[in-house]
Amino acid sequence: MPKQKVDESFIILQSLKLFRKQSYYHTSMSDIASACGLQKGSLYHYFPSKEALMKKVIITVHQYFKDTVFFHAYDKKKSPTKRLELLFESAEKIFMDDETGSLMGNVGVETALMIPEFADLVKQFFTDFFHAVKTIYLDKYSEEIANELAERSVAEIEGSLMFARVFNDHSFLKNSIKRILSRTETKAKSTLK
Repeated sequence: MPKQKVDESFIILQSLKLFRKQSYYHTSMSDIASACGLQKGSLYHYFPSKEALMKKVIITVHQYFKDTVFFHAYDKKKSPTKRLELLFESAEKIFMDDETGSLMGNVGVETALMIPEFADLVKQFFTDFFHAVKTIYLDKYSEEIANELAERSVAEIEGSLMFARVFNDHSFLKNSIKRILSRTETKAKSTLK
């Protein structure tokens, strides 16, 4: 039976699913080729190595977040609370997707520790995440407080994602998002206590 022709974006999506499910180190090029309906040798026509493929996956996920999640932070037509709400609602949909989920929090960190080239890409993602959240807080708070709240928010989201996966309970993420949203409604002094 002839194999179906695939494109790079299909390979990236299938790779993302496998990396998230099995981890980067436990996913082989053979696994990816099989998931794409390709022979292993054909996969190398698209990507010369697993590292090159992972790099493209990280870049693609980052761009997806910029286009569908982070952009909410910069929509000054909406209130800070609404922007934060839209940002985290969009992120939650991606984070809780069983097939694609959060690559950066799991696989991204795993690979960033071992492959410096990946570390820079993962740092760029978290820098953009932090900056988006900080931009919203800057509408209500000083630079110092906005920095602290953004750092706390991103860390809380990442921690709640880990708990949600470990306990198979999405309420950890939902509760974190509620707490973060409440911070835009409080006074600066009470937020830092």
